Amino acid sequence: MKHALFILVVMMFNASAHALCVVGDRVNLRAKPSGNAKVTWVVNKYMPLVQVDRKGAWIQVSDVDNSKHWVHARNVSDKTDCVVIKTKVANLRLGPGSEYHNTDLGAAKKYATFRKLGREEAWLKLQDDYGQVHWAHENTLWEPRHYRRVNF
Repeated sequence: MKHALFILVVMMFNASAHALCVVGDRVNLRAKPSGNAKVTWVVNKYMPLVQVDRKGAWIQVSDVDNSKHWVHARNVSDKTDCVVIKTKVANLRLGPGSEYHNTDLGAAKKYATFRKLGREEAWLKLQDDYGQVHWAHENTLWEPRHYRRVNF
C-alpha cells in the first residue's frame, strides 16, 4: 500500500499544468496557432484555461470541457485567478453558505466567468466583470490548479 501511494504522489508531482486566465473582454480561441486560423470559441474575460503547449507567441490551452484551442499569449495571464460555471446553473450568494440569500444577479449559467477573490471552506468569493461580488459553491465551478514539475 505504501508503495502504491508513493507512486501516486510521484505521478501527481510529475504532472505539469499552468493555469491561465483570459484578460481581454472577448478573446478568440483558434484551431491552430495563427491569427488566420478558424475561431473555435469566443470567450469572455476571466475564462480559465490550462496551458498544454506553446509555439512562439501562441499557447495551446484546454478548457472546462477539455477541448483544445490556441490563444495568443497577450490575451491571457497567470497573475489572475479565475473560474467558470461548469454546471447548468449556479446560485450566487451574498455570503459563503446556502443560508445566505442570492445576490441581485441570483444565478449564473454554464460558462459564466468570474475572477476569484478568495475561498472560505467549499465556497469561493467571486467578482464579475461589473465589479459585483458573489459567493458560489466549489461544486458548481471549474478552477484550474497550478501544478509544478518536481523531479525525484
